Amino acid sequence: MAILAVATASLGSLGRENVVLNYQGKLRAEGRAFSGTGHFMFVLENQSGEILWSSGDFPFAGSTNNPSNALAIPVQQGLYGARLGDTTLGMPALNLAGLRLLLNPRLKIWFNDGRHGWQRAGEDVPLENLSASLAEAGKRTITTAQADAILEELHQVHTLLERQKTPAPQAPPPPTFATVMLAGPGVGRADAPVVLVEFTDYQCPYCKKFHDSVLPELARKFVDTGKLRLVSRNLPLSFHQHAEPAARAALCAAQQDKYWPMREALFARSADLSLTNILRAAQAGSLDMAKFQTCLDSKTLDAGLKQDGLEASAAGISGTPSFVLGKPDGDKLKGLVIIGAQPLATFEAEIQKLLAAK
Repeated sequence: MAILAVATASLGSLGRENVVLNYQGKLRAEGRAFSGTGHFMFVLENQSGEILWSSGDFPFAGSTNNPSNALAIPVQQGLYGARLGDTTLGMPALNLAGLRLLLNPRLKIWFNDGRHGWQRAGEDVPLENLSASLAEAGKRTITTAQADAILEELHQVHTLLERQKTPAPQAPPPPTFATVMLAGPGVGRADAPVVLVEFTDYQCPYCKKFHDSVLPELARKFVDTGKLRLVSRNLPLSFHQHAEPAARAALCAAQQDKYWPMREALFARSADLSLTNILRAAQAGSLDMAKFQTCLDSKTLDAGLKQDGLEASAAGISGTPSFVLGKPDGDKLKGLVIIGAQPLATFEAEIQKLLAAK
């Protein structure tokens, strides 16, 4: 588990001789900001590695057992804070005179998320401003309330910086509408009041997800009841090596009125759409193999494939699966563009709106 930690620190006072190091850290584990309760152990040492202070007993690397004085600290989106040297929390005191002896002080942090065991939280954290703060601490006393105020200010500054890095959430873009031709193999009543035109790629895992999980329910609820017609068009993506031959095979099967069985067989083999597997799919679908092979070799259907791609591009569609949903107007369909393998509820809601519209 790779861990990264950064820190800011300021000094506060617990009395004449003892101080508190108000520490604020940011923790990332496994590539993302950690959230939850973590156990920590902190160590202050100088540039030669001499340890001046530690918050508790040293843990064993890799062990998930926590020393009795390990600090349990809540972490929210990677942010957490600690008052190092606060004896009221069970830690040893931080002595002001001893801290002044530190040269190029550094902070080591040990962390245990409860699953991976104790590990070092990144590299040592340099406390470059600590020497100046120690010199200033000899001139004036910082109260605990002032120290807390400093820590809160640091937190607010850090939060502001994070907000500047992260773009503010924006309102969702307005719906996109497009017009496409009602060309391609279809299923459902020719006079269905609503039509869904699909652009698909047989090597696309999200297309397979739609085909396997959403399409059967759409067919049961809307196609079989005469409310919806589905038209399938092809958009083989250039980085899918076998997508175009598979699309060509599906259209060749359509010449024998076997498009939908072939589509089913191709998606079932989407992990390996080699020519051998495509031919096996055709055989499993009881196609006339001589006619099928002739169709594949002639590439006579490539003009239709190209037209599918041009219409998809004109509609602003570049990925699969994508859909246009609306009410047909002759041989055209102007409707809402739906991008991606959306859940069944998304399609249901839009279909019901169209059915209810006058």
